[in-house]
Amino acid sequence: MTKEEFENKIRKSAIKFQVGGFRPEDSLTSSWIGNVTVKEGDESWPESNGQPMIPICQLNLKELPNRPENLKDIELIALFIDSSELPDDKPNGEGWLIRTYSDVQELEEIEKPNTDFPIKQFQLKPEILDNYFPCWEDCPIEVPEEFDEDYYDLFPNQEGIKIGGWPTLVQSEIFWAPFNQHPAEPEFVFQIDSIEKANWFWGDNGVAYIGRGKKPESKSEWTFSWQCY
Repeated sequence: MTKEEFENKIRKSAIKFQVGGFRPEDSLTSSWIGNVTVKEGDESWPESNGQPMIPICQLNLKELPNRPENLKDIELIALFIDSSELPDDKPNGEGWLIRTYSDVQELEEIEKPNTDFPIKQFQLKPEILDNYFPCWEDCPIEVPEEFDEDYYDLFPNQEGIKIGGWPTLVQSEIFWAPFNQHPAEPEFVFQIDSIEKANWFWGDNGVAYIGRGKKPESKSEWTFSWQCY
């Protein structure tokens, strides 16, 4: 198998977000790290263990150059995390919370708590990743022997805040539950890296992953996992 043939079998496109470094837009529904600005209906700022949760990100999917198939029904995502400890294989709402909205036009400004969060706010700008490959553990086909030793040099994965494509693995493939036996059969949706610029770290420079149930009856079920060095 030639290098080009192998690339064509494992390549995926994704969306990566630029963190700051540009003039912010004056829009309530812009994408952010370290900030959540909107809510729906009677929602309020979420709490965990009696404390306001940390706003990790707000992602406006309508801004994307293209939207992954498993997010076609969602226009905005907000992610929050417990302020004192990182969750591990817990269901949505226990130590972490993801809120999804199908219509940004129905959203309104959320009242924020009077809290100094450790994470810094930066607006995000999406861009397409085309030449983008899985980590070795996630490769969907057997890696030819001639490419095995130099795999990461030949077929680079890219870190960052990403939607779709292949996750950036730190320790191993993602297990959404013990023995990977999650009833919703989640698939990877997006990742949030440790971002030094935003003063946010998942353990020792780790990565957090969000999954969504693949089964039609499990589309509302979200999963969270993280890995670090």
